[in-house]
Amino acid sequence: MHTTTAILSCLLLCPGTSRTSEADSVRGRQMQEVEIRAYATQALKDGKDGRLYWQMESLESLPHVLGSSDPVRALQLLPGVATNNDYTSGIRIQGCEASQSLLEMDGAPVFNAAHLLGLFSTFNASHFRGMALVKNRHDAGFPNRLGGRLSFYPVDSVARQIHLDATVSFMESEGTLTLPAGRRSTLYLSGRGSYLNLLYGGLLEVDRMELRYGLQDYNLTFVHQAGERDKLRLSLYHGLDRTRLQQEDFDNRNRADWQNTAAALHWQHHAPRAIFNQSLTFSRYGSKVAMDLNAVGLDLESGILQAGYAGQAEWTTGPVTWKGGAECHYYRIRPMALQADGTFVRNSSPSRNEAGHEASAYLQGRLLLGRRWTADAGLRLSYFHSHDRNFFLPAPRLTLTYAPSSRQQFALHYGLYGQYLHQIPVSNGGLPVDYWTASSATMRPGRAHSLALSHHLGLFQGRWEVSTEIYYKHLDHQHEHYGSILDILNGPYALENAVIHGKGRNYGLNAMLKKNQGRLTGWIGYALAWSERRFPELNRDEWLSSSYDRRHDLTVVAHYRFNRHWSLGGDFVYASGTPYTRTSAIYVINNNLVSQYGKHNGAHLPATHRMDLALTYRFTPRRGTAHSLNLSVYNLYAHRNVLFRYMGFEEEHFGFKSVYSLCRMLPSIGYNIKF
Repeated sequence: MHTTTAILSCLLLCPGTSRTSEADSVRGRQMQEVEIRAYATQALKDGKDGRLYWQMESLESLPHVLGSSDPVRALQLLPGVATNNDYTSGIRIQGCEASQSLLEMDGAPVFNAAHLLGLFSTFNASHFRGMALVKNRHDAGFPNRLGGRLSFYPVDSVARQIHLDATVSFMESEGTLTLPAGRRSTLYLSGRGSYLNLLYGGLLEVDRMELRYGLQDYNLTFVHQAGERDKLRLSLYHGLDRTRLQQEDFDNRNRADWQNTAAALHWQHHAPRAIFNQSLTFSRYGSKVAMDLNAVGLDLESGILQAGYAGQAEWTTGPVTWKGGAECHYYRIRPMALQADGTFVRNSSPSRNEAGHEASAYLQGRLLLGRRWTADAGLRLSYFHSHDRNFFLPAPRLTLTYAPSSRQQFALHYGLYGQYLHQIPVSNGGLPVDYWTASSATMRPGRAHSLALSHHLGLFQGRWEVSTEIYYKHLDHQHEHYGSILDILNGPYALENAVIHGKGRNYGLNAMLKKNQGRLTGWIGYALAWSERRFPELNRDEWLSSSYDRRHDLTVVAHYRFNRHWSLGGDFVYASGTPYTRTSAIYVINNNLVSQYGKHNGAHLPATHRMDLALTYRFTPRRGTAHSLNLSVYNLYAHRNVLFRYMGFEEEHFGFKSVYSLCRMLPSIGYNIKF
């Protein structure tokens, strides 16, 4: 059971929904604020428009890692969203890399959204009312990306009383404070900080080096109801990560620091015949990494900044519902600046900034074709300027929906998508060293033709749901780094010269069986997928596995409520091993370390699997205060997955080394209080 405040739970998750905060009056007498408590039967809702809506409150019953719920890790339990290893940030949707999908906080993009090398996500669940995932079926308003979209919506209601939602655990603490600011305004403040090493420092190690880690997160949302038709909302986020790897008897300096900042200012106006939305957004990401590799000091630094405006209108003329808008964005990018210094190596790349200007306009229409057919058609026009080059792309999108009954729906979608920003992965070890760059004469804009057919069926009055989807995506102008980060130590080196260019294709099947009601709820998801690339520099005619290829991906999620106090939740994940390029030989020529590689992504790591468990006890609410206690165990049977492999010394023997997950088992206890 969870609490909703005078509104249906499904409406809480719709981004366009606004909630009035004024107290109603009847016959001149003012009513007092009323809170309604109800049972919610469906926490994860499969929308008719291809969106998956998830209530944040429902995450409380899932296993926790840091002692509190993690939205991004919960999304990785869905079919078509890769369950990557613990050192990989972001989400990978249907074979696309993380940078090809958009993660946004209240409309502002968040670059490299992850904490602790991908083990924990950026988003504080208590600050947001819900999140929505779209894997394909994008309309013309979808920004210039090739993959999916993950949106987080903050609470936008105007509260009358002070509220607190706080969680304290052995590893971190977080909380959200609601402060009314008059009758028409409310301020939401959230913070999160970790003290992971106080109790768990001896358990966390990477390649026999002790991990020292700390994170900080801050969120602010200010909501002002300017009138019956106008609402203003300001959202801010700032996150900071600091990581150190310490090895006994060695004075090495392995550290990584990165931070994210995002801001969004929205104005929504309800006219008699239309709804207008305008927003200003800002986002900035930067990282600094310092490592000691084979007696060589290596410093890497990169970053990206975005500032933009977006305007949108929705209206209806006759049988057609319209949505149109325009966007413009400015980017300032600092691709990786490197400095390598050692006895036999001295290498550096010039520090430079890239600028990019992006503009888009779109129009989308929805037409009902009789009682059972619906057509959504749109066109997006985009323009990009960078490196003295101009790029232009018209991108049509079309979705045909057939609903033979209220319980069943078929949907066929085609879309052409473009992307002008590229993130080049340098290491599969999860370090924040992957750098961004803008499209140029050699780094052509990415483009994708996407085709998907989906089916959704509700059974037994909605208590069960079955959803399936088959998809195919052809990608042009795909760019990958070829080699290893160790190649930087080979003397003169330019990252641009180590990038290969080619084509790609992603295709597969997603299926999910979901139980929505009863004491036992949950789902079983399975994805059969191929993600392949073809590079003329390597082999013009051969399709190779991409770094994001997962042939089989199985997830089982279950939640059982014994009574009003006790509940048990758990998940099990299994995924095929990650492809990687195996080093075939390493030798020294003229005091330079030279690596020789086998077939690109021709080897696979062992399959990964893990089980998590969470036991939750909810105390009896008293005087408007609710308490709960959550005991979670991450990686219940203590299996250590192989994260990556490389050539190095193992007890004075040189050969292949495997780096495993941080710890065999990670238990946590979290106490939550709400009033």
